[in-house]
Amino acid sequence: MLPSTFEDYLEAILTITENGRQQAASQEIAAALDTGRAAVEATIASLVEEGYLERAPGDAVRLTGKGKTVASKVARKHRVLQCFLTEVLGIEEDAANREACTLEHGISDETIDRLSSYMDGAQPPPGRLGRCRGWDACTLLDCKEGDTVRVAMLRGPRRNRRLLDLGIFPGEVVQIRRKLPNLSVVVRVKGCDIAISPEIAASIIVESCP
Repeated sequence: MLPSTFEDYLEAILTITENGRQQAASQEIAAALDTGRAAVEATIASLVEEGYLERAPGDAVRLTGKGKTVASKVARKHRVLQCFLTEVLGIEEDAANREACTLEHGISDETIDRLSSYMDGAQPPPGRLGRCRGWDACTLLDCKEGDTVRVAMLRGPRRNRRLLDLGIFPGEVVQIRRKLPNLSVVVRVKGCDIAISPEIAASIIVESCP
């Protein structure tokens, strides 16, 4: 596994050259990464030696096939993470971009694939939804009183910002306390009971706790 700094360089060069350009100058790389020319030259030398970059005329470099493969993978992780953080968790775009820069280096390909599938509306992996297995989606509205489930995804999160404020977000465990005659659902989360309308409950995708 490459050091995160090396991955940042490859990703930056991919971004600089994404509009049909074949090479990136050291000055452009330094500007993109907000670092000094000396540090850029040292890192580039290491990446050239490892076979991820090759020298181009002047002080420019270009990605090798090996380097482009790594850069494309890191860039995809960044896009998926930033989209997940903004669209599902409701995090402000600039903050999500910074978080994605940090998380992209340690997250596995499998986790990225699953996050991407969730955002594409795909069904979660078989066996993860307990009694709801085989349904298109198991929502909070489908649960029974006494069930304890984990939030897997929020549909239309921008309409459900209040849920995020209440602590109902992907990964949080909730208990179904009561189902009211008007179909509203009372859940316990973080020690508090919260009533959720049936429309909102139907937008909260859940999975059974292991």
